[in-house]
Amino acid sequence: MDREQILRLLGEREAVGRVEVARLEEEAERLTVLIEACRREVDRLAVAREVLSGLAEELPGAVRVGHDLKPEPIMLDQLLTVLGEAGRPVRCKDVLVVLGEDPAVARRVERVRNRLKKLVVAGRVVETEPGLFTLAAESGSSPG
Repeated sequence: MDREQILRLLGEREAVGRVEVARLEEEAERLTVLIEACRREVDRLAVAREVLSGLAEELPGAVRVGHDLKPEPIMLDQLLTVLGEAGRPVRCKDVLVVLGEDPAVARRVERVRNRLKKLVVAGRVVETEPGLFTLAAESGSSPG
């Protein structure tokens, strides 16, 4: 093989490689779009499950299916402590920040909102205006 043949062969392989890289990059872009769509759907479903779990408890005669829908006592303690330390009405996202969780994750915000709403029903927390929560006057910082 002479120099010209080797250079031609390398050029052909390079061209084939560039075509393959372009094809794979297009495929990666397509997969990235699909992954993001799936993530949004999973987050949407998680929020729906949290909201429906809360609604299911409010229905008279509702039969619970699956896991226990009551919030964990530790989470209740944490929520009441955060509200007590704030000393003013706070939003769910603010509570999440104090708890060290990401307030940009919708399902986490809805989980906290759902639990705060349950505490409102129980008389431990007051919703001063839509989305703003504070301790009820007689509530302490830990469930008794």
